[in-house]
Amino acid sequence: MALAGMVTGLLLLASCLSSGAVARGWAGVSELNSTLIFASTSGNVYAVDSTTGLVNGTPIKLVQSASASGGLLSCIPSCGGQQVAAIAFYGSPSTTSDLVIIGGNDGKVHAYQLSGGKLKTYKDATGNDEFWLYPQNGTLGAAIIGGLTVANDHVYFAAADGTVYSLTVADGYKEWSHSIGKKIWSTPAVANGMVYIGSFDKKLYALDQNTGEEKWVFETKGAITAPPLVQNGMVYVGSYDRHLYAVNATTGKLVWEFPAAPGTSESARNWFWVAPIISGNTLYAPCLDGQVYVLDAGTGRFITAVNLGKSLSSAPVVVGDNVIVAATDLAKKTSKVYAISTANQQSRELTSLGEGIDAALFASQGIVYIHTTSDSFYGLNAQNGALQKFSLTVTK
Repeated sequence: MALAGMVTGLLLLASCLSSGAVARGWAGVSELNSTLIFASTSGNVYAVDSTTGLVNGTPIKLVQSASASGGLLSCIPSCGGQQVAAIAFYGSPSTTSDLVIIGGNDGKVHAYQLSGGKLKTYKDATGNDEFWLYPQNGTLGAAIIGGLTVANDHVYFAAADGTVYSLTVADGYKEWSHSIGKKIWSTPAVANGMVYIGSFDKKLYALDQNTGEEKWVFETKGAITAPPLVQNGMVYVGSYDRHLYAVNATTGKLVWEFPAAPGTSESARNWFWVAPIISGNTLYAPCLDGQVYVLDAGTGRFITAVNLGKSLSSAPVVVGDNVIVAATDLAKKTSKVYAISTANQQSRELTSLGEGIDAALFASQGIVYIHTTSDSFYGLNAQNGALQKFSLTVTK
């Protein structure tokens, strides 16, 4: 049942990327200099004061005419198939010392400067109002579904057509691109001088960070859309084949996989859609089957599975001695947020919402920030479950 629902959702997204109808996304929250960055499903990017919860300045609305979209606008059936020009953001905004950078389903990367807690706009000779825009003219020819990763003064990302890019943070200049040739929805991880990214062709790629040259390729038995996690000299990645893999980050050789044997009671029953997370030497891997699989990060040894009862399609966060996880029903009508103790793996419910959660969770100063499928933004106290809803009303 869960698998069928997720397949339906993925097919809708894939088909709608070329339909030119309603644009929506599932971008999470980010933070820069105590300013929260919210990217809404209506194409607005807000700068919000993390102390007061008030919107700073005027939000930026990223739109384009449907006729000029080149078939890159996506759709959501519940919106009636109307033609709209809002740009959808699927990956959370990335930040540098003073820039907010975000990729859209318009096939472009947009960079805005944050100054005095407010997002600034510019007007260049071509009419673009970003600090920089890539490409400045035209599009990449494919939507950007995964997030952008900033490292060593560069921005790394992939377009859905399977091309991986490296841009300079300062001005959006393209340093290199590498075509894998198969669809990519994953966010890259950058470490050890390499860019790690998964693809629908069932492979995990390691590319040279400076040139884009392939260093090694690791093959699974299912598509990979989850971002890789690089830690402890290994790359951890989940696949649609219902397995988790730990691969040597330098050589690409398999270190361990879960489950170690097929058909065991400890096996996952659905896809690994989001990246796992590590606390200490323990790996927590949310799965679409509603379980968080808890494993020894070094060996892959099964410790336990925490059953949260609903699909886990939102990336978790670690806050203190707890892993915070959001569970959502397939209809995206209700969700619950749990804290799993890293000491004893026991879960407790922090809050429940009459809205779904697909966006990655984000945590800062003990507060977990949530973007729901109804386009609401919340701040959740990870200790006592106190919930704040942001109004996003622009004050003069």
